[in-house]
Amino acid sequence: MSKEKKIADLPSYKKTHDNFKGAHTVGKVIKALNFLGIKDKGLNDAFSKLPNLKDVENIISLPDRFNSQFAKIGWIAHESMNSTLIEKAVDLAESGQKENAEIILAEHFTSTEIKWLQHRFRVLPAFSIRFELIEQAYKDTLEERFKSCVPLLLTIIDGAVNDISKSKGFFSENTELKAWDSIASHSSGLSAIKEIFNAPRKKTNTEEIFLPYRNGILHGRDLKFDNKHVVGKCWSTLFAINDWARALKEEKENPPILPIEPTSISESWNEIRKVITEYQEWKVQSDTKWKELENWKPREEISIELADFKEFSPEKTALEIIESWKKKNYGRIAQLIHRISDKEINIGVEAGKVRRDLENKKLNSFQVKSISDKGAHASEITINIDYDLNGENKMKEIVIRLICTDKNGEMGMNGKENMTWEFIDNFFSTLDF
Repeated sequence: MSKEKKIADLPSYKKTHDNFKGAHTVGKVIKALNFLGIKDKGLNDAFSKLPNLKDVENIISLPDRFNSQFAKIGWIAHESMNSTLIEKAVDLAESGQKENAEIILAEHFTSTEIKWLQHRFRVLPAFSIRFELIEQAYKDTLEERFKSCVPLLLTIIDGAVNDISKSKGFFSENTELKAWDSIASHSSGLSAIKEIFNAPRKKTNTEEIFLPYRNGILHGRDLKFDNKHVVGKCWSTLFAINDWARALKEEKENPPILPIEPTSISESWNEIRKVITEYQEWKVQSDTKWKELENWKPREEISIELADFKEFSPEKTALEIIESWKKKNYGRIAQLIHRISDKEINIGVEAGKVRRDLENKKLNSFQVKSISDKGAHASEITINIDYDLNGENKMKEIVIRLICTDKNGEMGMNGKENMTWEFIDNFFSTLDF
C-alpha cells in the first residue's frame, strides 16, 4: 500500500480532512479574537465541540488500517460497513487481539445486524433479480445452516459480478474491480481478497477452513467450511461488491471532474457542523454499545416454569407463539415472524400463509424442555409437543430460534427491556412427517 494512494487519499475522504483542517484554522483565529476581547458565543460553542484534528485523522485512516490488518484473512472495508465495527476491530487488532476482532466481525455479518443492508440489494438489477436467493441465504444464515448458505452466497457473488462487468464473474482472473472514489474497489480491497478466495485447492481437505475458497468449496475439495467466519466473509464481500457497483453507476451518471477544487470555509461550514454533530452522536453510541456487548453474558440456570417467564424475554415470545397456535390465532403468529424486508406486511395475507402451514395440525399439549441463549441477540427454546397431524397423533421436539431488535429496529440485547423478539419459522416444515 506504501507505493499506492491510500483510501484516505480518495477525493471524498481528502475533502473531509481538508475541511477539518480549515475549520481548525478558523478555530485558532477565533481564539486569537477572544484574547483581544472580540467574542462570538455561537462560534465558540460550535468550535468547542469540534473533534481534535488527530481524532479526525484517526477516523479517516480507519479503512486503510482495517485493510492492512484484515484483507489477508478475508475482510475488507467498504462504504456500507458499520464505522463503529471498523473502529472496534482495528483497536483490537492493533492491541494484539486480532482473533477477538475476527470473532466480532463474524458475529456481526451472521446476525440481524446485516438486515438493514438488505434493501440495498433491491436497487441494482444484478442484485434485485437475485433477491429471492439473497433472502434464502439470509434465512439460512440466521438458522445457522451454513453448509447451504455458503455455496449459495458464492454463486450470487460470481453471478452478480458477471452481470455488472458484462463479461466475467468475480473469480475470473482478469475481472476489473475498479471504480472512482470507492473504498470497496480500492486495490487493497476487492481485488486483494479475490485473489485469496480464488486460490487453487487441488487436494481434498478435511481440516476446517476459515476463508471462503471458491474452488475448494464448490468443487468439493474443502469439506469443512460451515462456520461463521466463512459465512461472514461471504456476506461482507457481497456488500462490498454492491458498494462497488453503486460507485460504478454513480461514476457513469456523474463523471468526476478533475481536479477537484477545494471548497472555502464558508462553503463547507454547514457540512462541518453536520460532521461535528454526527461525530458526537456516533462516539456516544459506539462507546455505549461496545461496553454493553463486552459486559453481556448468557443466562445460567434459566427456569423453564411458564410462570417465571419475564416480559421482553425470548421464552415469553416462544410461549406466545405456541399458545397462539393452540388457539389458532394465526394472525398473531404471522406478526411474530422475522422477515428480511422492512416493508409493511398485509397481516391477513401472512396469516393465511401460517394457516395453510398449521391448520391440519392440532396442538394438544406442550412442555418447555430447555432455554439457551446463543448470543446477545439470539436464543433457542426447545419444546416437546403433542399434536395431531390430519387426525394422527404425533410427538416431536421442536426448536424455536428467536432474535431480538430494539425500538429502532437494530440488533437488540437479551436482558434489556423494550426488546422485540421475532422467530424464524423454521419449525413449521418439520411438523409434516
